[in-house]
Amino acid sequence: MKAGISLEPIDFQSMQDKVYEQLRTVLMRGGFEPGQKISGRMVSKALGTSEMPARAALGRLLAERALVQNSNGTYAIPVPTRRRLQEIMELRALLEGRATEDACDRIDEAGLEEIRQSNAGLNRAQSENNLDAYLDYNQKLKFAIYRYCSSDTLRAHIELLWLQCGPLLRHLAVDPTKAHATSYCDEAVRALFAREAVAAGEAISNDIRSGLDFLLVHGKFSSESGEEG
Repeated sequence: MKAGISLEPIDFQSMQDKVYEQLRTVLMRGGFEPGQKISGRMVSKALGTSEMPARAALGRLLAERALVQNSNGTYAIPVPTRRRLQEIMELRALLEGRATEDACDRIDEAGLEEIRQSNAGLNRAQSENNLDAYLDYNQKLKFAIYRYCSSDTLRAHIELLWLQCGPLLRHLAVDPTKAHATSYCDEAVRALFAREAVAAGEAISNDIRSGLDFLLVHGKFSSESGEEG
């Protein structure tokens, strides 16, 4: 008698969570363009899932303001106004600077090595003009730091802000060399290794604010008060 094949049922919630987490990561790393349309069918085809968990994940991202919904029911990546971007990036500068200060003395040797490698990857991507790698390592570096922040609430708010501004960060990759010239990541990493919490936090805040200045020049924005950004 042949042994039966042992199969475990796939839980819908866990599948939805997996789709959601993948979409979150891609959004935060600038994997989508502002204004780009996205549908449950497109996501399910890309990930090899059914449409139900894809649509559920998109609904969660809509609630987090990472997506907008068109009149025909499809979703799109928001195109922010200049004012909206300034609000998001200023909040990021405040929260991420604070998270870095809090994390500084908590980062262990393995964490410092991950941070060092991510920063090296960021520098390498810049020198090779590798746009996608630049965005990837930028996100990896920052969250390798924030992972050690003691406040779950602070991390959650930072993630929400990244979801809302991540797609526009692609405009940092218009010219990685110029974008990197305004970066304070090397300074932040040196301060973290020296356990200088205040200096590390200030460097991260400065990095975000200099990125905002770059985006205000190179980004594309939706209209505000009848004036195109």
